[in-house]
Formats: sequence, C-alpha cells, structure tokens
Amino acid sequence: MSSVYACMLFLFFVVLNPVSLAAGATNSSGAAGFSLPLVPHYRTEAGILEELLPEGDAEGGVNITSIRPKMIPLTGPVYSVHVGVGSGETQHFYKLALDLVHPLTWMRCHPCIPEKKQDGSIFNTAVSPHYHFIASTDPRCTAPYKRAGQGRGRCIFDVKFQYEGSRAHGLLSTDNFVFDGSGPGSPISEVDGLVFGCAHTTHNFINHDVWAGVMSLNRHPTSFIRQLSDRGLAASCFSYCLVGKEHDKWRGFLRFGADIPDQSHARSTKLLHGELAQGGGMYYVRLDGISLGGRRLTAITPAMFERNPHSLHGGCILDVGTADTLMTPAAYHVLEAEVVAHMHSRGVHRATVPGVQKLKLCFHGTWQSIRAHLPSVTLHFYPESAMLFIKPELLFVAVTHEHTHYACFVVTPYAERTVFGAGQMLDTRFTFDLQHNRLFFAPEDCHLDTSAVS
Repeated sequence: MSSVYACMLFLFFVVLNPVSLAAGATNSSGAAGFSLPLVPHYRTEAGILEELLPEGDAEGGVNITSIRPKMIPLTGPVYSVHVGVGSGETQHFYKLALDLVHPLTWMRCHPCIPEKKQDGSIFNTAVSPHYHFIASTDPRCTAPYKRAGQGRGRCIFDVKFQYEGSRAHGLLSTDNFVFDGSGPGSPISEVDGLVFGCAHTTHNFINHDVWAGVMSLNRHPTSFIRQLSDRGLAASCFSYCLVGKEHDKWRGFLRFGADIPDQSHARSTKLLHGELAQGGGMYYVRLDGISLGGRRLTAITPAMFERNPHSLHGGCILDVGTADTLMTPAAYHVLEAEVVAHMHSRGVHRATVPGVQKLKLCFHGTWQSIRAHLPSVTLHFYPESAMLFIKPELLFVAVTHEHTHYACFVVTPYAERTVFGAGQMLDTRFTFDLQHNRLFFAPEDCHLDTSAVS
C-alpha cells in the first residue's frame, strides 16, 4: 500500500459531514480533506521583458522582482490562494502567495511600512475580535521567533526571503482563518486560532499590487499544513497540479487529505532533511543526474547536488513559490554547454538579448521556427526509476526585443542550491506526504482538475 493511499484511507474513515474546522470541535469531520482554488499570476511578454531589464532601466525604475525579489528569471507563473482572516463583519479575504520554503504564513497588518496596494484592504487587528498576539512567554515563542525587547511581552518574527535580502517583520499572532474550498466536496471551512505573522514592516516585498502576504506549506510546526495536521483537522499531505496560461479561464486546486486523487501509479522519492535544524522545513530531494533530449549527461554527477551539512548550502529543493528552476553553477554550466551544442547541431545559434542579463542563454529565431529543435530535460532522482520529464515548452520562453525574436532558456544558475520551480511543474501532479517523508509525482492533464474562473 502506498503511503499516499494510506494517508487517504485514514481520512476515508472519518465522518464526512462538512462543518467548521474549529479548534474546539468535538469531532474530526473536517479531516475529510478540502481544496483551495489556486490563483495564478501570469505576466505578458512585455511585462516579462520589463522585469528582466537591469535595475533602473525599466520605466519608473522597476526592479527585477517577484514574490521573492530579483528572482532569476521571472518568467513562470506564481500561485496564490484566497483566504479569509477574522470573523463576522470584520472578516476579509486576501490573496496569499504559496511558499514551500519559509516556516510561517504571514500577511501585512495595519499599520504596515511601507504602504502598498494589495487586493483588498489591509488587515486591521484592532477590529478583529478573535485576534491575539502571542506573548513572549508562550511556548510557541521559540526559534526562529524571538521575544520583543524593552519588556513589551510580545513574540516577534523576522522572515528573510530566499533571494537577495527581502524580509518581513512583525508580531507572531493568532486569529480565525476561513478557506474558500470550492473544489468537489469542499465547503467553506473555518479554523480557529491559527498562528500567523502580522507584518508591520516589509522590505522589498513586491506583491504586484495583489498579494497581502505568503501562505507557508513548509514542514515547520507553524506552517499552515502542519497546524492543520497537528490538530487532526487534515492528514499531513497536500497536492497540486499546475495549469499553464493557455488555460487561464480555469483554476486548479491545492488539495489536502482525502481530496487528493489516487497516486498509486505515481513515481516517488524520499523527502530529505526533515529535521528542522538541518533542513529548515524545506522539501529536499536527492537529485542524481540530468538528461538532455533523452541522453544522460554523464558530466553532471550526484556530487554536484550534495548538501553541505555545515553551511547548509547545496542540495535540491522544490518550491512552488519560485517561478523558474535555479541550478547549482557546476551542473548548470554543463547543461548550458550541452543545450548550445544541441541547438548548434540543428542550425540554431546562440544570441545575446540587448539589455537583458538575467536570461543567460538565448537563441535567435521565432518560436515557430525553432520550437521543434528545443530539447527536453529529464531529472533523475533517487531511485533511478524516479525520473521527471520536462517538456521543451516549459524550459524556454519567447522574447521579442526591438522586433527581433529570441527563445531563451529559463533555467538559470544559483550559487546557494538547486531549486525546482513552478514553471517546470506544469502538467505534473505533485503530492507531498509529510508523515512518510515521500514526494509523489506523475504526469497529468492538469486542466481536467480545474473549475471555471467565476
């Protein structure tokens, strides 16, 4: 029996009445599973080019930014969920970007410096009757959270984003959350007293005038998934199947527990470094090698993806909050050279897009003229049977600059670690089983698991 099947079977036997997921509920009926609609954030080609320009070159001095600043590059989608915070007339819904890296769900709270536009009004704790800050003496106020200075008796959080120093700072808090689970069999469900971060200061948080904050699906006890599973409100597994821009009238789902489709046919690999002190709650996997166009690149070795236990750099993680895949330089440079050789053998030559530095590898030609020559990539996880195929359309992006057409490789080098990003996850279902430390993945027509945008 697969561990995902066991996870779902456990939930099958709970009472299936759709009621509130209140912390004080006397039954576990909410544990049947539920689903949250995924809201993608797409960029136009013009917007992509603007975001790829060096700092200060774009009109108004726009930086190369995303949910985590200066992502390298910003071409794929970034996904969010729609959640309600507060209760009664003070309850409002907000869009929170998904994140698998950081330990805490957080959102901007009044007052928050600097002021920013977002979808919906900023959360005002003063009028939320069930809002409470967590005291510095609370057992939950432990690392990475800290006691506030000057005898204020509050617990503070300071989240640093993965790329280039962006951060959010504020109070560790609790309030009621409501989840608009509009998937099959998923009612609107409320959770009392969820721990979250109320940010009163942000730095370089670029929210595209939409996002109010971030929802954490990390393995840390204060993440959204861990809080639900630790209360027995949902099994400790979640799943998503991302759709591309061609299906922009439809939305997929972030699924929990019994709402996850059967994955008995899926390939799987172990989730590594579950200890918070070592892995920080991130989802590490063992990546042993890479194939290009079906040919194994023997110059890319497992040692290139090993994690340094002292610096905690290296390794390979998955993050739906990272737009496109980042790769450790040693492996990237081998892959880059092989892509160039592959394209050159088919009469397609490397080119530099003037003024665009973040896309390292581009080729002359319209998308239609060179699409058939673009290679696929296969990631070889451990064991050898755990292979993940990435089609060419997810690896290259069309760029037009001054009426000249290019196709650019979206995978880019990153010194700290390899990050498998959302842009290369499309049309594959990923299921994270935290109880058994397994990642399951299988190709799927993800648009078949969607609902129409209302």
